Amino acid sequence: MTQGRNGLIDYGRLLAAIGIVWFNAQAPWDRIAYIALPFFLVLLALPSTSSLSARARRLLVPFVIWSVIYAMLNTALSVKVGAPPFEWWRWNMLLSGTWVHLWFLPFAFLVAVVAPWFRHPLASLGTALLTATLLSLNGSPEPIPFGQWAFSVIPVLTGIAYFAWGWRLAVTTLLLSSLILFLGPSNPDNITIFAGTAVALVFLANYLPPTAVSDWCARVSLGVYLVHPLVIIIGQSLRITYIELALFSIVGSVILAQIIETSVQASRKGKLEF
Repeated sequence: MTQGRNGLIDYGRLLAAIGIVWFNAQAPWDRIAYIALPFFLVLLALPSTSSLSARARRLLVPFVIWSVIYAMLNTALSVKVGAPPFEWWRWNMLLSGTWVHLWFLPFAFLVAVVAPWFRHPLASLGTALLTATLLSLNGSPEPIPFGQWAFSVIPVLTGIAYFAWGWRLAVTTLLLSSLILFLGPSNPDNITIFAGTAVALVFLANYLPPTAVSDWCARVSLGVYLVHPLVIIIGQSLRITYIELALFSIVGSVILAQIIETSVQASRKGKLEF
């Protein structure tokens, strides 16, 4: 952690975004690709010098913008099939966004707000064990985004433990929480949480110097995550299926994310010059 930015983590961000695309394209081995989500969640605990207001701009402004974009897409799809144009609306979308994957952005901001309260070893470990116990006894809540939040708690707390106290507490948090989960009813999410969090810890425990390529991976990874449902829908409209749909969606999402990144950078440069 004294070595500065870890290029390996930046590569991992893009690989995780690609894993999410693969999972949502419902290609073969999609359940394996889903370990990308807890990988992302662990990284939410990365230390940052940004203020909460800066994080709000970075996370909540895109949440609003992309919610508007996907609201228009939902409306267009409703009209296409002859349904009422706003039949898709649910009040929980105020927290989750107008497409299910957008829940991640407000949740990431929530983590930034509450993370300082869980840096004590007893707080991170105790809360993780309590969460695992509740999930084993009661299962995951059904409503969106509360099910996603419940899924996220153990990876996030493991990440907080790692950055606050090192790998020993992080591994202890993950192993004890996973043991409780595995003692409960069988749930494929239990393996996903354990595997994805463990992979994230392996990436964090190793180091590669940052490069221009790793910096690019970090910059486009969130864009890939945000745009990929659009590309999947385009692929489906072109009658692309199976592995071909996943590959089309990955390539298309990277290209579209790069176009957006270039446009944003050009806009910022223009404002500075003005």
